Amino acid sequence: MKRIKSIILFKDRNDITIEVLTKKIYTIGRFSSNDVLLTGKGISRCHASIYFLNEKFWIIDGDLKGKTSTNGLLVNGKKISVHELTPYDVITFCENVYAIFLECCDTSDFNKVFEDTIKNIALFFAGKTSKGERFSGDKTDIKTFTSKSRNPQLDDLTGLPNRSAFLARVGKSLEFKNKISADHQFSILFIDVDRFKVINDSLGHLAGDKFLIRLAERLQACLRPDDMVARLGGDEFAILIDDINSLDEVTCVAERLQKDISKPLEIDNQEVYPSISIGIASSQLQYQTVEEILRDADIAMYDAKKTGKSRFVIFDEKMHEKASELLKLEGDLRRAIQNKQLRLYYQPIVSIKRKTLVGFEALIRWFHPNRGTINPEMFIPLAEETNFIYELGLWTIREACRQIAAWRDTPSIPSDLSVNVNLSAKQLSDTRLVGDVQKALQQYAISSGELKLEITESLAMEDSQQTIKIANQLQQIGVLLVIDDFGTGYSSLSYLNKFPIDTLKIDRTFVSSIDVANENTSLNITQSIIGLAHSLGVKVVAEGIEKPYQLTYLQQVYCDYGQGFLFSKPMEAVDIVEWTKNGLDWYWKP
Repeated sequence: MKRIKSIILFKDRNDITIEVLTKKIYTIGRFSSNDVLLTGKGISRCHASIYFLNEKFWIIDGDLKGKTSTNGLLVNGKKISVHELTPYDVITFCENVYAIFLECCDTSDFNKVFEDTIKNIALFFAGKTSKGERFSGDKTDIKTFTSKSRNPQLDDLTGLPNRSAFLARVGKSLEFKNKISADHQFSILFIDVDRFKVINDSLGHLAGDKFLIRLAERLQACLRPDDMVARLGGDEFAILIDDINSLDEVTCVAERLQKDISKPLEIDNQEVYPSISIGIASSQLQYQTVEEILRDADIAMYDAKKTGKSRFVIFDEKMHEKASELLKLEGDLRRAIQNKQLRLYYQPIVSIKRKTLVGFEALIRWFHPNRGTINPEMFIPLAEETNFIYELGLWTIREACRQIAAWRDTPSIPSDLSVNVNLSAKQLSDTRLVGDVQKALQQYAISSGELKLEITESLAMEDSQQTIKIANQLQQIGVLLVIDDFGTGYSSLSYLNKFPIDTLKIDRTFVSSIDVANENTSLNITQSIIGLAHSLGVKVVAEGIEKPYQLTYLQQVYCDYGQGFLFSKPMEAVDIVEWTKNGLDWYWKP
């Protein structure tokens, strides 16, 4: 096996120092206790540190505790925080103080390699590159000894350190804590931009890139001098806050980030109000690998997203237990379709005026063999997070179509009824949706109007152009949209007129607040929604009807349809047959 010798040659004004790297950690600076002593003007007490990690030597700006140098550190003419050293990298500490990194192999051709190395050393100290080209002493004009056109440790878009550089820097801090100083503490902040997709889709990807560049500048401006911020990819960033005394210092940084980032940005003459969700993981939990601490910061960030976005959450061990539990649950969910653990329940939708059954809303239920019934509020978000939601939603559409076809042979069930199926954001943005829905309609010979897809009002507005496009494609194959939870979002009925909407569903919060004995806001909003919807030719369903007086009021304001426990709870398909055999003999019928 070939042995590699790593060497650094330092040129400190007129002095030359050769260091063969045999240790795992070196400190470089003007302090007498440093492994390499440099005396040039502009050298900090600990200007840089070199450490061995993952079979590579890395150099960082500053000391092992995260304190950076006064004048910065350049490698191949570019300022760096952390850099993986490769042969012929030129390191600039300050004016007239340089170094070059070299590697030599112990081989049968060692003399030839050593001769080439000496040649490169001679060129270096003559002020020339390996190609014989001159480089000046100006820090901004040093040519690289390699042919690389970009720094592999920097993000191309923002100029921040990238994932590789960040992991290496955190690895240094973790190794320092675990092997040198157990009292050393640091924290990782995992940052995700809230609603970045909206910015990208509404303003364009070029504007999205400008937004990320401006955001990166703000992140850097918010940090302490010794902190490190990196772009991990997409709209995800990470921050290392090193050498801290308590988590209070970290929360102060997080609060400052939340405040300063939320200030409006102008991108292409459009004012944007950014916000970020932050997950924090602390080295106090005694991590052994960089991957573990980054994973837990990521988990905490997702918790911040779930609990309302634009906030920070500190990771604790209970979150890890919950994440492990969700991971197991995810595996069970992926097998649930194959194991026939999923079923659809159907809640009736009735005509308030005619007092007849007009359709159902299909609601998915999961019957786990060990856990029993699992609430959709738990497994639907899980399916969305793990990108399983499309397969789950497609199964729901196919099963609803199969059931519609099966009911055709049931005399007690009207032949012209429809079934509503809920659609998630990821389903609506998937290019496969229209084709897969069309296949399901054809497979079960479902006619126009028998299948309707429900989306929330906020989803309809989140990516309006794409939503309108797909909605029109669905209309072309005979499927109409139902806007669910109407009144809780921020759209207008006139805007929604651009959609091929069949029905609006008034959110249950307005229906539950109806009190016919007193005038209240819910009464006025409900009546206004119904009147405006009718003027646009759109039907209205009132959800959550539980009391007779709520139904009475809705009859008086000419609401078209009703849904709620007053009529029936969600039922399995087999129970629907028995229920309709009674002739829909509801007690409120005359």
